[in-house]
Amino acid sequence: MKHTYILVAISLLYNCIGPPEPDDGLIDNIPFVINTAEVFTFALRGNSYDVDESYDLSFALDSNAVLSTTLIVNEYSGSDSTLIYVNNSADSTLLWYLILSNMVYTRSDTMDGNALGYPGKINVVGTNFNGVVDFQIVKK
Repeated sequence: MKHTYILVAISLLYNCIGPPEPDDGLIDNIPFVINTAEVFTFALRGNSYDVDESYDLSFALDSNAVLSTTLIVNEYSGSDSTLIYVNNSADSTLLWYLILSNMVYTRSDTMDGNALGYPGKINVVGTNFNGVVDFQIVKK
């Protein structure tokens, strides 16, 4: 009889399940960031998420470097705006992306000799973001 209770207890512990694994690997309201000399990635699955994040880029840019930028937003159902700012080393805005719906956006830029044209910082600001955002800058 004692062995039966032990087997039942082990069986219950072994068969307990946790929350399902996310399909995309993202956990709600926890930003995923990669910041290396070759790539910057910001990914987020937001669920009524207020975001105000800032990242200094680790890029080692030079003239003739090509930067490919991709912004993908899906499952969007936010009720407010979210913005991604790309700033230079002097904290002046070079580009900004307004997120108001699902979208796919790409661009490619060749850096010239002016270092003030190089991205140096990313700011992500938003209120009540609902959806999945994936923002990448890749140096080629």
